[in-house]
Amino acid sequence: MARPAVYIRLAEAIQQAVAPYEDGWEIPSVRSLARHHAVSRNTVRRALAILTEQGDIALNGGGRPYVRRRSVEMPTFCKPYPAAALISQATVDLAGDDYTPRLLASFLSVLSQRIRTGIVPITKWMHVRPIPGGVAIGPPESRFSAVAFRSGAPDPLLAELVSGGAIIMTLDGLSDVVGVDCVAVDCENEADMAAEYLSGLRHRHIGFIGVRWHVAMSHWADGVDPDCRRFSHALLRAKQRLGLNRSPAYHVEYQVDLARSDSALRAAMDRLCRLDPRPTALIFFHDQTAIQPMRALGERRLKCPGDISIIGRAARPAGQLQMTALVSDPIRIGSSAAEHLLNRLSHADMGPSRLLIRSRLVTGPTTGPAPA
Repeated sequence: MARPAVYIRLAEAIQQAVAPYEDGWEIPSVRSLARHHAVSRNTVRRALAILTEQGDIALNGGGRPYVRRRSVEMPTFCKPYPAAALISQATVDLAGDDYTPRLLASFLSVLSQRIRTGIVPITKWMHVRPIPGGVAIGPPESRFSAVAFRSGAPDPLLAELVSGGAIIMTLDGLSDVVGVDCVAVDCENEADMAAEYLSGLRHRHIGFIGVRWHVAMSHWADGVDPDCRRFSHALLRAKQRLGLNRSPAYHVEYQVDLARSDSALRAAMDRLCRLDPRPTALIFFHDQTAIQPMRALGERRLKCPGDISIIGRAARPAGQLQMTALVSDPIRIGSSAAEHLLNRLSHADMGPSRLLIRSRLVTGPTTGPAPA
């Protein structure tokens, strides 16, 4: 089958792009459309003629000659650029079954049904700058009313973009910048759940192992996920509230090294096991890092959970877990973020929010009563 002519395909692309525009809003000029789609101005005019005939746009009579026409029942948006961008520091395989692909696929699938959406990978040639009512990203430059940053971004950049009037979201990460929407796991609640559960099993000395990544996002201090630090601080507060050992010496971090991660993790374990009294329970910020220590416990003639109970944080379905874990739902996080973004785009009087999605504690064979 022959492909449709270029101007027909262009008409379809413009139709999709202007679909969320309110009635009477000006659409980009012929010159801008030609530059954005890398086609001639004549091709753009032929595409606009099709949309005019279909009633999607109409001549304005001056300035930019075309404005959006819409049916009464169509949804409206309160921002000038009917598009949202998801900014990622790396290319993501959305077909994967890991945490990040499921989170982003859920986020994009909900958004793309209502508004033009795309992933923008950040490179050293890419600029992200505020414009009135939105954000310009390029080259080639595209304009968006809403931008979501996977796991956050540097505070100065977020503040600059918010000042331009765009809707800025940190997806799966929290920000303290005023005006930024945040959707993330409730780490403080996770820490409370874990501490209360272990306290109920009469554990008094609880350790925590976090990680420092050798390749980390620019705004992560010392290569540590901010959620990891939040969890650690919340766990210390929870232990204090419950009357447990709250010494910071029981909280350690180790450097993830793909070549030597085993030895670094074992060193962190050794550091905790040399404490007096030795911890009877360990909480790991990632369930993957909790698997290796269970293998290493035998070298110290320690049994799990007889001598040491272990809890990990996970994003896999509970049925796949072979351990006690704090399980978050990336699909729920992604869809909640998308719905909130659509509501912000649809209601001009709706302000930014911090949405904290709660995890659940799934018990497994790696936890038991504290040894006498």
